[in-house]
Amino acid sequence: MNLVTGATGIVGMPIVVKLLQQGQTVRALHRPSSHRQRVLDAVQEACPEALDRLTWCEGDVTDQASLEDALDGVDTVYHCAALVSFHPADAAAMTRINADGTAHLVNAMLHRNTPRLVHVSSVAALGRKAGEPTTEDTLFEEQPGTTAYARSKHRAEMEAWRGAAEGLEGGLVVVNPTVVLGPGDFSRSSGALFRHIDKGLKWHPTGSNGFVASKDVAEVCVRLGMSDVRDQRFVLCGDQWPYQKVMDHIADALGKPRPSRPVHPWMRGLIWRVFAVAEWITGKRAVATRESIGNTGANHTYDGSRVVEVMGTVGPEWNYTPLEQAIQDTAAAYLAQLGN
Repeated sequence: MNLVTGATGIVGMPIVVKLLQQGQTVRALHRPSSHRQRVLDAVQEACPEALDRLTWCEGDVTDQASLEDALDGVDTVYHCAALVSFHPADAAAMTRINADGTAHLVNAMLHRNTPRLVHVSSVAALGRKAGEPTTEDTLFEEQPGTTAYARSKHRAEMEAWRGAAEGLEGGLVVVNPTVVLGPGDFSRSSGALFRHIDKGLKWHPTGSNGFVASKDVAEVCVRLGMSDVRDQRFVLCGDQWPYQKVMDHIADALGKPRPSRPVHPWMRGLIWRVFAVAEWITGKRAVATRESIGNTGANHTYDGSRVVEVMGTVGPEWNYTPLEQAIQDTAAAYLAQLGN
């Protein structure tokens, strides 16, 4: 039996589908407000015969008692539940959900003798060194521009490693994805970029970042989760593109004009201040904040090659989905949600 937390999210949903395709039984943790139908639709499309191997369990990572109930009979946990935000009002919630929630899960697993954990972390939980790509060995450290999200994910990963040290007998696998693109909630995280471009976004950042398809994250998690690999972390980065190139491809896939106005460095401080004032006046959440816009002019690089080699040792040869295809697939899912 496998437990998936965050099962309705951009990574949890394809993990549920992939596990079921592998013949596994899945228990999906959900909150009362979770959009379960999206998961059921994905399973119905990919492997309808497996629906009877999917069960739902109401619970929350902030409630350790509910986690202990959910762990009954579970061998492997795929921990995907997390809050991604760069709004200062969400800092405490990210600590509670990402860091403390992982601590609750680890404690529950140790108490119930659940042996194996696959933890979906983030490259934000790793460090950065000027002029060098981030790898699995780049240690986290506070730097100018370190976000509350990064701190919460670093603390969460440390809780996962604590579990490995304190007795997760089946071992721990940690994945550190770059920006994940895939079907899901298009009002949040990377999905919101498709909605903003669809609505006519004209501006683009001048920096670059790493990107990976959600189905690749799922493939890595499931294959390594079912393997003998233990107590290792893996950076997941399929391609590294300028934001402008990513946004151009999204616009093309949606049939919308490409964002053509660069956000120059001198503009960033002005933009987040304007949005902050607008939020104060209207009460509506700002589209951009100091944290969300602060690092978009930098060129972040990552080395995601280690996982490709390891994946080949525990199954067929594997490589990342090209970013062009990931964007096209995500855009198609976005348009399908709109009914287009």
